[in-house]
Amino acid sequence: MFLSRLSRMATWMAALMGALLTGLTSVAVQAAEPWPTKPIKYVVPWPAGGPTDTFGRVIAAELSAQLGQPVVVENKPGATGSIATQFVARSAPDGYTLLAPNSISFIGNVVAAPEMANFDPIKDFTPIGIFVESAIILWAHQSSGIKTFEDFLARTRDSKAKPVTLATTGNGTVSELFVDLLAQHYRTRLNLTKVPYKGTAPQVADLAAGHVEAGGTDYATASGHYAAGTLIPLLVIGKQRLPELPNIPTSIELGIEGPDFSIWNGLVAPAGTPAEVVARLREATAKAARTEAFLKVAQGNGNRVIFQTGAEASARFKQELESRQRFQQALNNNPL
Repeated sequence: MFLSRLSRMATWMAALMGALLTGLTSVAVQAAEPWPTKPIKYVVPWPAGGPTDTFGRVIAAELSAQLGQPVVVENKPGATGSIATQFVARSAPDGYTLLAPNSISFIGNVVAAPEMANFDPIKDFTPIGIFVESAIILWAHQSSGIKTFEDFLARTRDSKAKPVTLATTGNGTVSELFVDLLAQHYRTRLNLTKVPYKGTAPQVADLAAGHVEAGGTDYATASGHYAAGTLIPLLVIGKQRLPELPNIPTSIELGIEGPDFSIWNGLVAPAGTPAEVVARLREATAKAARTEAFLKVAQGNGNRVIFQTGAEASARFKQELESRQRFQQALNNNPL
């Protein structure tokens, strides 16, 4: 009887050990499964139709082809990009939720509206890559009577004139920051009314319709309206003239010094994303940024395709954040 019970116990123990080994083998196989094994969410913090959305959709399609899984674009606009950025910062760091930031939503917003931007662009994210940069141009609607940057200055410095309505995409955007820079440079309040929009597409739509008189946006988004004579370029905000607008001066040429106001677009993942997933994403994104499909929408037309990743991208984030913070502090210390 004792031997029979011992035999049954041995049989039970063998069965238990077998089950455990089978379970461990299953876990090991699951852990070894190559990433990705399911669709990837590509979060764009702006409405559809703007440059970040346009670039992002091409990159997403190319990533999908390379990674073998759907890469689904999800537009999540609001609070100058903060809603989407916070969402991704708090997502699981598994490579299945990515953010398509630009310098406005990722850097400018943190400095201009820290109460809304409840995230740290340096600590909360791992850069995958910056793949395109653009200059912002100050434009006027043809019905405004503003033909040159000098006209714009004259109107905005005349306290008795009707305020110029200026379209922006919210706190931390280049058009908003640039008028603050102008006010400091000329040591005068500017006579204008800022009209904020949720993104570039609705901003340019209203500017082209003449609902506002001026606004800042990239060349590619406004080029059709420029060709039609609806929008008039006044100034390139930055260091270099655009080949597309050779006769339009830059802010630096006019002695208006400030932070780097170029707009970059890229891709980041939540901090803590596994190194092997980050490496795969960087490799795939670098290839995507060199494809004919991406070059067709991103190269030229006021844009420059680049690829900065790893330490180089992190250094750029840090330098731009510190530069914008110094600028904001100067504004706070010297109110007009």
